[in-house]
Amino acid sequence: MTLSLMLAGCDTFLTRPQPAAPPPVPPVSEPQPDPDAGRPTRPPPRPTRKPSAVAQPAPQSEPPRLPNVIGLNREGLQHHFGGPVQEREAPPARVLEFGGGDCRLVVYLYFDTARNDFYALQYEVNGAVPNGAAPNGGAADQCLARIARDAERR
Repeated sequence: MTLSLMLAGCDTFLTRPQPAAPPPVPPVSEPQPDPDAGRPTRPPPRPTRKPSAVAQPAPQSEPPRLPNVIGLNREGLQHHFGGPVQEREAPPARVLEFGGGDCRLVVYLYFDTARNDFYALQYEVNGAVPNGAAPNGGAADQCLARIARDAERR
């Protein structure tokens, strides 16, 4: 009897309509980058400038870039500071002086055997050795800039 019930159930199963297969899923394509993505649709608003009762001073221009004196040979020094006003031997160094009056650059050149020439290893501006800090508001840098500017005019 169980077998007949089982066979009867199969008969019902076979005669019942089967559900339709789901439609095929289209393949997923990679999203394409939007060439306009990230671009603003209109320019950002400009900041408004409020009128000031006090006149603002004009921004100062940057000071001229000064060459690093250390490492220059005679030719490099003359390129930046013009011809020396005085030259002397102080073995083992050669001493070149540039500028004049209250603004004087004294450079000590020593022989470099690898490069077969004399190169600056030490210098003084107005009798003081610059230490990298800007004493007196950068007086040494101002002096070097003045010597270089005067050399350009010649």
